[in-house]
Amino acid sequence: MSPLDFTPSARGSLGVEWEVALVDTSTRALAPGAPATLARLGATKDGPLRGEYLTCMVELVTGVHATVGAAVAELRGDLERLSGAADAEGLAVYAAGTHPFSRAADVEVERGPSYDTVAERNAWWGRRMLICGTHLHVGVPDRDLTLPLVHGLTRLSPLLLALTASSPFFEGEDTGFDSQRTMLFQQLPTNGLPPDVPDWAAFESYYEQVSAAGMVSSPSEIRWDVRPAPKFGTVELRVTDTSPTLTEIGCLAAWTQCLTEHLIVGEQTGTPLPPLAPWFVHENKWRTARYGLEAEVITADGPVPMRELVASWHARLAPLAERLGCRDDLDHALTLSAHGNSATRQRAAAHSGLLGVVDAVCAETKEDL
Repeated sequence: MSPLDFTPSARGSLGVEWEVALVDTSTRALAPGAPATLARLGATKDGPLRGEYLTCMVELVTGVHATVGAAVAELRGDLERLSGAADAEGLAVYAAGTHPFSRAADVEVERGPSYDTVAERNAWWGRRMLICGTHLHVGVPDRDLTLPLVHGLTRLSPLLLALTASSPFFEGEDTGFDSQRTMLFQQLPTNGLPPDVPDWAAFESYYEQVSAAGMVSSPSEIRWDVRPAPKFGTVELRVTDTSPTLTEIGCLAAWTQCLTEHLIVGEQTGTPLPPLAPWFVHENKWRTARYGLEAEVITADGPVPMRELVASWHARLAPLAERLGCRDDLDHALTLSAHGNSATRQRAAAHSGLLGVVDAVCAETKEDL
Protein backbone atom coordinates (compact mmCIF):
# COMPACT_ATOMS: atom_id res chain seq x y z
CA MET A 1 0.00 0.00 0.00
CA SER A 2 1.40 3.37 -1.02
CA PRO A 3 1.48 6.20 1.58
CA LEU A 4 -0.15 8.32 -1.13
CA ASP A 5 -3.17 6.05 -1.61
CA PHE A 6 -6.11 8.46 -1.48
CA THR A 7 -9.33 7.52 0.33
CA PRO A 8 -12.13 9.79 -0.96
CA SER A 9 -14.32 11.34 1.74
CA ALA A 10 -17.65 13.10 1.87
CA ARG A 11 -17.57 16.47 0.14
CA GLY A 12 -17.15 19.29 2.63
CA SER A 13 -17.03 17.05 5.71
CA LEU A 14 -15.05 18.56 8.57
CA GLY A 15 -12.51 17.54 11.17
CA VAL A 16 -10.85 19.97 13.58
CA GLU A 17 -7.52 19.75 15.41
CA TRP A 18 -7.29 22.49 18.06
CA GLU A 19 -3.96 22.95 19.84
CA VAL A 20 -4.11 24.64 23.25
CA ALA A 21 -1.62 25.25 26.06
CA LEU A 22 -1.83 24.85 29.82
CA VAL A 23 -0.74 27.61 32.18
CA ASP A 24 -0.11 27.68 35.92
CA THR A 25 -2.99 29.61 37.49
CA SER A 26 -0.61 31.28 39.97
CA THR A 27 2.26 32.37 37.74
CA ARG A 28 0.34 32.32 34.43
CA ALA A 29 3.44 30.80 32.84
CA LEU A 30 3.26 27.76 30.60
CA ALA A 31 3.30 24.59 32.70
CA PRO A 32 4.41 21.05 31.76
CA GLY A 33 1.08 19.70 32.96
CA ALA A 34 -0.28 17.98 29.87
CA PRO A 35 0.86 14.42 30.83
CA ALA A 36 -0.70 14.60 34.31
CA THR A 37 -3.87 16.26 33.04
CA LEU A 38 -4.34 13.71 30.26
CA ALA A 39 -3.61 10.85 32.67
CA ARG A 40 -6.33 12.19 34.98
CA LEU A 41 -8.73 11.92 32.01
CA GLY A 42 -7.57 8.45 31.00
CA ALA A 43 -6.68 9.87 27.59
CA THR A 44 -5.14 7.64 24.93
CA LYS A 45 -2.70 8.38 22.13
CA ASP A 46 -5.43 8.28 19.46
CA GLY A 47 -8.28 9.73 21.52
CA PRO A 48 -9.95 13.12 21.20
CA LEU A 49 -7.55 14.64 23.77
CA ARG A 50 -3.86 14.08 22.99
CA GLY A 51 -0.40 15.16 24.02
CA GLU A 52 1.71 17.23 21.65
CA TYR A 53 5.30 18.23 20.88
CA LEU A 54 5.56 20.22 24.12
CA THR A 55 4.52 18.99 27.56
CA CYS A 56 2.50 22.18 28.07
CA MET A 57 0.27 21.45 25.06
CA VAL A 58 -2.88 19.42 24.44
CA GLU A 59 -4.57 18.81 21.09
CA LEU A 60 -8.35 18.46 20.87
CA VAL A 61 -9.22 16.31 17.84
CA THR A 62 -12.75 15.83 16.55
CA GLY A 63 -14.17 13.02 14.50
CA VAL A 64 -15.60 13.59 11.02
CA HIS A 65 -18.68 15.82 10.89
CA ALA A 66 -21.01 16.97 8.15
CA THR A 67 -21.72 20.33 9.79
CA VAL A 68 -19.84 23.06 11.61
CA GLY A 69 -22.27 22.89 14.51
CA ALA A 70 -21.60 19.21 15.13
CA ALA A 71 -17.82 19.70 15.07
CA VAL A 72 -18.01 22.61 17.52
CA ALA A 73 -20.35 20.65 19.80
CA GLU A 74 -17.80 17.83 20.05
CA LEU A 75 -15.03 20.32 20.83
CA ARG A 76 -17.19 21.89 23.52
CA GLY A 77 -17.63 18.60 25.33
CA ASP A 78 -13.91 17.80 25.17
CA LEU A 79 -12.95 21.32 26.29
CA GLU A 80 -15.24 20.99 29.31
CA ARG A 81 -13.49 17.74 30.27
CA LEU A 82 -10.03 19.22 29.71
CA SER A 83 -10.82 22.38 31.67
CA GLY A 84 -12.08 20.38 34.63
CA ALA A 85 -9.01 18.14 34.73
CA ALA A 86 -6.67 21.10 34.27
CA ASP A 87 -8.35 22.96 37.13
CA ALA A 88 -7.75 19.96 39.41
CA GLU A 89 -4.04 20.25 38.54
CA GLY A 90 -3.92 23.99 39.30
CA LEU A 91 -3.85 24.82 35.58
CA ALA A 92 -5.96 26.71 33.05
CA VAL A 93 -6.47 26.33 29.32
CA TYR A 94 -4.71 29.03 27.31
CA ALA A 95 -5.76 29.05 23.64
CA ALA A 96 -3.67 31.42 21.53
CA GLY A 97 -0.95 31.13 18.90
CA THR A 98 1.85 32.07 21.33
CA HIS A 99 2.23 32.72 25.04
CA PRO A 100 3.10 36.33 25.87
CA PHE A 101 6.12 35.80 28.11
CA SER A 102 7.15 32.16 28.69
CA ARG A 103 10.50 31.38 27.07
CA ALA A 104 10.98 28.50 24.67
CA ALA A 105 14.19 27.43 26.43
CA ASP A 106 12.21 26.82 29.64
CA VAL A 107 9.56 24.55 28.13
CA GLU A 108 9.91 20.77 28.10
CA VAL A 109 9.73 18.84 24.81
CA GLU A 110 7.81 15.56 24.80
CA ARG A 111 10.05 12.59 24.04
CA GLY A 112 9.37 10.13 21.22
CA PRO A 113 10.87 9.10 17.87
CA SER A 114 9.07 11.66 15.70
CA TYR A 115 9.47 14.52 18.20
CA ASP A 116 13.14 13.65 18.75
CA THR A 117 13.68 13.83 15.00
CA VAL A 118 12.04 17.25 14.81
CA ALA A 119 14.16 18.53 17.70
CA GLU A 120 17.44 17.15 16.32
CA ARG A 121 16.95 18.18 12.71
CA ASN A 122 15.71 21.70 13.37
CA ALA A 123 18.02 22.58 16.29
CA TRP A 124 17.53 26.20 17.44
CA TRP A 125 14.48 26.73 15.20
CA GLY A 126 12.92 23.52 16.46
CA ARG A 127 13.27 24.84 20.00
CA ARG A 128 11.43 28.02 19.00
CA MET A 129 8.22 26.10 18.13
CA LEU A 130 6.42 27.39 21.21
CA ILE A 131 3.29 27.83 19.12
CA CYS A 132 -0.30 26.56 18.80
CA GLY A 133 -2.45 26.38 15.68
CA THR A 134 -5.86 25.19 14.52
CA HIS A 135 -5.94 22.66 11.69
CA LEU A 136 -9.06 22.09 9.58
CA HIS A 137 -9.58 18.97 7.46
CA VAL A 138 -12.15 19.26 4.67
CA GLY A 139 -13.44 16.19 2.83
CA VAL A 140 -12.57 15.77 -0.85
CA PRO A 141 -14.62 13.31 -2.94
CA ASP A 142 -12.22 13.13 -5.90
CA ARG A 143 -8.43 12.86 -5.70
CA ASP A 144 -8.04 15.11 -8.75
CA LEU A 145 -9.65 18.00 -6.88
CA THR A 146 -7.05 17.88 -4.12
CA LEU A 147 -4.19 19.95 -5.53
CA PRO A 148 -6.47 22.62 -7.06
CA LEU A 149 -8.04 22.93 -3.60
CA VAL A 150 -4.62 23.11 -1.94
CA HIS A 151 -3.60 26.03 -4.13
CA GLY A 152 -7.01 27.73 -4.05
CA LEU A 153 -7.20 27.63 -0.25
CA THR A 154 -3.59 28.83 -0.06
CA ARG A 155 -4.55 31.85 -2.17
CA LEU A 156 -7.50 32.59 0.11
CA SER A 157 -5.83 31.71 3.41
CA PRO A 158 -4.92 35.35 4.27
CA LEU A 159 -8.64 35.85 4.94
CA LEU A 160 -8.56 33.08 7.52
CA LEU A 161 -5.26 34.12 9.05
CA ALA A 162 -6.45 37.72 9.47
CA LEU A 163 -9.55 36.56 11.35
CA THR A 164 -7.69 34.14 13.62
CA ALA A 165 -4.34 35.86 14.27
CA SER A 166 -3.66 35.47 17.98
CA SER A 167 0.11 35.63 18.49
CA PRO A 168 1.33 39.23 18.79
CA PHE A 169 3.62 38.55 21.76
CA PHE A 170 6.61 36.23 22.05
CA GLU A 171 9.03 35.83 24.96
CA GLY A 172 7.92 39.06 26.60
CA GLU A 173 7.92 41.29 23.53
CA ASP A 174 5.27 42.71 21.25
CA THR A 175 6.65 41.46 17.94
CA GLY A 176 4.68 43.92 15.81
CA PHE A 177 3.11 40.95 14.02
CA ASP A 178 -0.49 39.87 14.54
CA SER A 179 0.72 36.32 13.87
CA GLN A 180 4.24 35.74 15.13
CA ARG A 181 3.39 32.04 15.00
CA THR A 182 3.30 32.25 11.21
CA MET A 183 6.80 33.66 11.07
CA LEU A 184 8.18 30.98 13.40
CA PHE A 185 6.42 28.00 11.86
CA GLN A 186 7.52 28.70 8.29
CA GLN A 187 11.20 28.42 9.25
CA LEU A 188 11.21 24.60 9.20
CA PRO A 189 12.21 23.10 5.84
CA THR A 190 8.96 21.44 4.71
CA ASN A 191 6.69 24.10 6.24
CA GLY A 192 5.15 27.16 4.64
CA LEU A 193 3.57 27.84 1.27
CA PRO A 194 3.12 24.81 -0.99
CA PRO A 195 5.40 24.62 -4.03
CA ASP A 196 4.14 24.60 -7.63
CA VAL A 197 2.65 21.08 -7.61
CA PRO A 198 -0.40 21.46 -9.85
CA ASP A 199 -1.93 17.96 -9.83
CA TRP A 200 -1.79 14.56 -8.17
CA ALA A 201 0.80 13.14 -10.57
CA ALA A 202 3.10 16.07 -9.79
CA PHE A 203 2.49 15.55 -6.07
CA GLU A 204 3.47 11.89 -6.39
CA SER A 205 6.66 12.92 -8.18
CA TYR A 206 7.38 15.53 -5.51
CA TYR A 207 6.88 13.01 -2.71
CA GLU A 208 9.12 10.44 -4.40
CA GLN A 209 11.89 13.01 -4.68
CA VAL A 210 11.73 14.41 -1.16
CA SER A 211 11.38 11.01 0.47
CA ALA A 212 14.29 9.61 -1.57
CA ALA A 213 16.37 12.59 -0.47
CA GLY A 214 15.59 11.91 3.19
CA MET A 215 13.62 15.14 3.63
CA VAL A 216 10.49 13.28 4.83
CA SER A 217 9.59 9.73 5.76
CA SER A 218 5.81 10.05 5.42
CA PRO A 219 3.29 12.47 3.86
CA SER A 220 2.50 13.82 7.35
CA GLU A 221 6.00 15.37 7.45
CA ILE A 222 5.06 17.65 4.54
CA ARG A 223 3.80 20.52 6.66
CA TRP A 224 2.61 23.01 4.04
CA ASP A 225 0.18 25.75 5.07
CA VAL A 226 -2.42 23.78 3.12
CA ARG A 227 -1.62 20.16 2.28
CA PRO A 228 -3.17 16.96 0.97
CA ALA A 229 -3.95 14.33 3.61
CA PRO A 230 -4.27 11.16 1.49
CA LYS A 231 -4.94 8.85 4.44
CA PHE A 232 -8.08 10.79 5.37
CA GLY A 233 -9.15 11.90 1.90
CA THR A 234 -8.97 15.56 2.89
CA VAL A 235 -7.25 18.84 2.31
CA GLU A 236 -5.82 20.12 5.59
CA LEU A 237 -5.59 23.84 6.24
CA ARG A 238 -2.81 24.52 8.76
CA VAL A 239 -2.14 28.23 8.31
CA THR A 240 -4.20 29.64 11.17
CA ASP A 241 -3.31 30.48 14.75
CA THR A 242 -5.19 28.83 17.58
CA SER A 243 -8.37 30.73 18.38
CA PRO A 244 -9.31 31.39 22.01
CA THR A 245 -13.05 30.71 21.66
CA LEU A 246 -15.30 28.04 20.26
CA THR A 247 -17.24 30.80 18.50
CA GLU A 248 -14.11 31.72 16.55
CA ILE A 249 -13.37 28.05 15.82
CA GLY A 250 -16.88 27.78 14.38
CA CYS A 251 -16.28 30.88 12.28
CA LEU A 252 -13.03 29.46 10.91
CA ALA A 253 -14.68 26.11 10.15
CA ALA A 254 -17.58 27.80 8.36
CA TRP A 255 -15.29 29.91 6.19
CA THR A 256 -13.12 26.89 5.38
CA GLN A 257 -16.10 24.74 4.47
CA CYS A 258 -17.71 27.46 2.33
CA LEU A 259 -14.49 28.47 0.57
CA THR A 260 -13.82 24.81 -0.25
CA GLU A 261 -17.28 24.39 -1.72
CA HIS A 262 -16.86 27.59 -3.73
CA LEU A 263 -13.56 26.30 -5.14
CA ILE A 264 -14.99 22.87 -5.96
CA VAL A 265 -17.85 24.47 -7.88
CA GLY A 266 -15.34 26.68 -9.70
CA GLU A 267 -13.26 23.66 -10.74
CA GLN A 268 -16.29 21.73 -11.92
CA THR A 269 -17.75 24.65 -13.90
CA GLY A 270 -14.49 25.87 -15.38
CA THR A 271 -14.47 29.08 -13.32
CA PRO A 272 -11.46 28.80 -11.01
CA LEU A 273 -9.93 31.73 -9.18
CA PRO A 274 -8.22 34.24 -11.47
CA PRO A 275 -4.44 33.71 -11.52
CA LEU A 276 -2.17 35.52 -9.07
CA ALA A 277 1.61 35.55 -9.33
CA PRO A 278 3.32 33.40 -6.66
CA TRP A 279 5.31 36.36 -5.36
CA PHE A 280 2.03 38.11 -4.59
CA VAL A 281 0.75 35.00 -2.78
CA HIS A 282 3.93 35.09 -0.68
CA GLU A 283 3.59 38.82 -0.05
CA ASN A 284 -0.05 38.47 1.01
CA LYS A 285 0.87 35.88 3.62
CA TRP A 286 3.60 38.13 5.02
CA ARG A 287 1.38 41.23 5.07
CA THR A 288 -1.41 39.37 6.84
CA ALA A 289 0.91 37.89 9.46
CA ARG A 290 2.24 41.39 10.06
CA TYR A 291 -0.91 43.50 9.98
CA GLY A 292 -3.86 41.11 10.34
CA LEU A 293 -7.14 42.83 9.56
CA GLU A 294 -5.25 46.06 8.92
CA ALA A 295 -3.40 44.51 5.96
CA GLU A 296 -3.81 45.60 2.38
CA VAL A 297 -3.58 42.48 0.22
CA ILE A 298 -2.99 42.03 -3.48
CA THR A 299 -5.73 40.55 -5.66
CA ALA A 300 -6.02 39.98 -9.40
CA ASP A 301 -7.77 43.37 -9.50
CA GLY A 302 -5.13 45.19 -7.44
CA PRO A 303 -4.57 45.97 -3.74
CA VAL A 304 -7.61 45.71 -1.44
CA PRO A 305 -7.94 46.44 2.31
CA MET A 306 -8.42 43.18 4.20
CA ARG A 307 -11.69 44.30 5.78
CA GLU A 308 -13.13 45.02 2.31
CA LEU A 309 -12.01 41.59 1.17
CA VAL A 310 -13.68 39.94 4.17
CA ALA A 311 -16.92 41.80 3.41
CA SER A 312 -16.91 40.93 -0.29
CA TRP A 313 -16.17 37.24 0.31
CA HIS A 314 -18.79 37.14 3.05
CA ALA A 315 -21.42 38.36 0.60
CA ARG A 316 -20.25 35.78 -1.95
CA LEU A 317 -20.29 32.89 0.51
CA ALA A 318 -23.50 33.72 2.41
CA PRO A 319 -25.80 31.66 0.12
CA LEU A 320 -23.49 28.65 0.50
CA ALA A 321 -23.47 29.10 4.28
CA GLU A 322 -27.28 29.12 4.31
CA ARG A 323 -27.31 25.81 2.44
CA LEU A 324 -24.62 24.27 4.64
CA GLY A 325 -26.26 25.41 7.87
CA CYS A 326 -23.41 27.63 9.09
CA ARG A 327 -24.62 31.15 8.31
CA ASP A 328 -24.33 32.42 11.90
CA ASP A 329 -20.79 31.07 12.09
CA LEU A 330 -19.86 32.74 8.80
CA ASP A 331 -21.41 36.01 9.98
CA HIS A 332 -19.13 36.15 13.04
CA ALA A 333 -16.33 37.23 10.69
CA LEU A 334 -18.09 40.59 10.35
CA THR A 335 -17.99 41.00 14.14
CA LEU A 336 -14.27 40.19 14.18
CA SER A 337 -13.66 42.56 11.29
CA ALA A 338 -15.46 45.36 13.11
CA HIS A 339 -14.09 44.82 16.62
CA GLY A 340 -10.74 43.10 16.12
CA ASN A 341 -9.17 39.65 16.14
CA SER A 342 -7.53 38.04 19.16
CA ALA A 343 -4.24 39.87 18.53
CA THR A 344 -6.08 43.19 18.82
CA ARG A 345 -7.81 42.10 22.02
CA GLN A 346 -4.54 40.84 23.53
CA ARG A 347 -2.82 44.16 22.87
CA ALA A 348 -5.68 45.94 24.62
CA ALA A 349 -5.36 43.58 27.60
CA ALA A 350 -1.59 44.21 27.71
CA HIS A 351 -2.18 47.72 29.04
CA SER A 352 -2.42 46.05 32.46
CA GLY A 353 0.67 43.91 31.80
CA LEU A 354 1.35 40.55 30.19
CA LEU A 355 -0.24 38.66 33.07
CA GLY A 356 -3.42 40.43 32.02
CA VAL A 357 -3.07 39.00 28.51
CA VAL A 358 -3.01 35.45 29.88
CA ASP A 359 -5.98 36.16 32.15
CA ALA A 360 -7.98 37.68 29.28
CA VAL A 361 -7.33 34.79 26.89
CA CYS A 362 -8.11 32.15 29.52
CA ALA A 363 -11.31 33.98 30.49
CA GLU A 364 -12.48 34.13 26.87
CA THR A 365 -12.03 30.39 26.47
CA LYS A 366 -13.84 29.58 29.70
CA GLU A 367 -16.68 32.04 29.14
CA ASP A 368 -17.41 30.60 25.69
CA LEU A 369 -18.05 27.09 27.02
